[in-house]
Amino acid sequence: MDGLIAIPEESWLRGGTPDESRIVPWGVQSIDHVDIDFWQGRLEGDIADEAVASLIEELQ
Repeated sequence: MDGLIAIPEESWLRGGTPDESRIVPWGVQSIDHVDIDFWQGRLEGDIADEAVASLIEELQ
């Protein structure tokens, strides 16, 4: 799938996933705290910035 952003293992500051993981920049959701069953982790800022920039590009 084009446009997905791979999350390298070293980009996880905390947590992570057991398998390869990707960000879908155009998959923006607004969720309520009761919808969160599992805290997946925390990513470094550079990859989060890349995802936000990709979303903005997609929306423009």
